[in-house]
Amino acid sequence: MTSILRRLTMALAGVAIGLVALAGPASAHTEAEATAAAAGRTRITLRAEAECGGGALPTSGLRVQLPQGATDVVPSADGGWSTQVSAAEVSWAATSPPPGTATFTVEMVLAQPAGTTVYLPAIQQCPDGAEIAWIQVPASPGENLETPAPSIVVPANATTPTTTAASSTTAGAAGPTTTATMALPQTPVTEEGSSTNTGGLVVFIVVVVVILGGGALLYLRHRGTGRT
Repeated sequence: MTSILRRLTMALAGVAIGLVALAGPASAHTEAEATAAAAGRTRITLRAEAECGGGALPTSGLRVQLPQGATDVVPSADGGWSTQVSAAEVSWAATSPPPGTATFTVEMVLAQPAGTTVYLPAIQQCPDGAEIAWIQVPASPGENLETPAPSIVVPANATTPTTTAASSTTAGAAGPTTTATMALPQTPVTEEGSSTNTGGLVVFIVVVVVILGGGALLYLRHRGTGRT
């Protein structure tokens, strides 16, 4: 009986580990990196992987919240993309977006000192109208998040910022923005519009495994008692 119980316990533990791994946080699919640019600006490159429609649809737009105090915001609009800058965000849009990973570039003067980690909450937009919110900011270093906001480390810049005013014009044919600030949801929204709750799912899995293990133990004890 001891051998059977040991095997059963190991099997249940393996199932629990596998289910928790499947329910764990997903890796970031919108990432950012920063390099020093001329005139005291920082060049930020964002990459939005093809997440729309399970990867079947390209990214048709991206809205990114500007860091606090950012000035001289100058986005690039290449390859059919148009851009818009408001007081709170920079955005890109395309009527015929290219397939695969979409890359976006913007330069700005950051108020944060070199070495500071700056988060850039972003909304990835899809041709079918769905939106994917990459907005979660870790409460502590190394925290695993399901939909983390892109982040950069402010690079050292040896040049002096210019006095150019922050850009507020539209490049291409994106049209005027409809909101002055980014309407970030309180919880991350998936393509299907459902809120994620991995913590609750993990607790449920653990409870199920404990119940199954306890039931199996009682069954084996009952069988052992019946034989004596």
